[in-house]
Amino acid sequence: MNPLLTVEDLSVSFVRKGLLDRLIELEPLPGFNIIDRVTLSLMPGETLGLVGESGSGKTTLARSILGLVRATAGRIAFEGKDVATPADFRAMRRRSAMMFQDPIASLSPRLRIGTLLSEPQIIQGVPTPDRRAAAAALLSLVGLPSSFADRFPHELSGGQARRVGVARALAMKPRLLLADEPTAGLDVSVQGDVLNLIGELKRQLGFAAMIVTHNLAMIRHVSDRLAIMYLGRLVETGPTQEVFSAPRHPYTATLIQSEPLPDPRRRSHGPAVSGEIPSVFRRPSGCEFHTRCPAAQPRCGAEAPAYREVGAGRMVRCHFPLETSGQEQEAFSRASANKKGKTT
Repeated sequence: MNPLLTVEDLSVSFVRKGLLDRLIELEPLPGFNIIDRVTLSLMPGETLGLVGESGSGKTTLARSILGLVRATAGRIAFEGKDVATPADFRAMRRRSAMMFQDPIASLSPRLRIGTLLSEPQIIQGVPTPDRRAAAAALLSLVGLPSSFADRFPHELSGGQARRVGVARALAMKPRLLLADEPTAGLDVSVQGDVLNLIGELKRQLGFAAMIVTHNLAMIRHVSDRLAIMYLGRLVETGPTQEVFSAPRHPYTATLIQSEPLPDPRRRSHGPAVSGEIPSVFRRPSGCEFHTRCPAAQPRCGAEAPAYREVGAGRMVRCHFPLETSGQEQEAFSRASANKKGKTT
């Protein structure tokens, strides 16, 4: 089976300009890679979880895949065809969709829900004889009554707005759905409803999904594979259950250890990642994570690690990947706790 989506060495560069630079622009200014040489793939019907802290570049990567942010280098292929020109991206967007993080802000407050659900067909020039019936069918698909077509976005709750966002994303029957923090701002019970809805629709309609999130407790139950991002680069990819049971990159291990537990007597498996995530404008030398890594060695600060295979379907960007044994994982947990204690 061929991949539905292929991303190779994708980079996105931004230029930070002062007022004088914007006015004059006599010389080109050096760019800063927000996304740096990302390579990944997504199979038909697969769910990929894109995970990382805020500021790691997850949303920028998702937007660049659909051409909403211009990539400065690399290759994107969708359904086996290269996507390079504006016309290519327009064709791709007929077969893909994006759910944005804020469900209310992504809907025009001046339009009724029925009109908002018809917009994708109008924009793409798809003839729809009975738009009201089509909107009602989409609302039914996500478990909302047809009367919601006459409501405005401000009349919806957060969960209802998210369901409308799902319906709008599926209006063109996409093969690829990119969901940016689909449970952000929702109560825990509503989060489960939304995730179950996306999962059920995915099984029913057969689309592939890339879910952007920092919620590990959520993503482990809905994704087939994980891609972990740090400072605009992938540091680990692999099957979800294997990554959770035996993380190979220290950053992944620390994120998993800091996952909240449903036990009021224990807040998490371990401490959160120590320190603040660095700025892409001042990337640390060598491995970017070495300034926060409990297992860092001198080589880590001097030499950038390669992104290499460490097992079937497992990739990691680390000079000293963690072993899969329980003793190795426990030793890393103790080192994480000691580092956290010294920095607090």
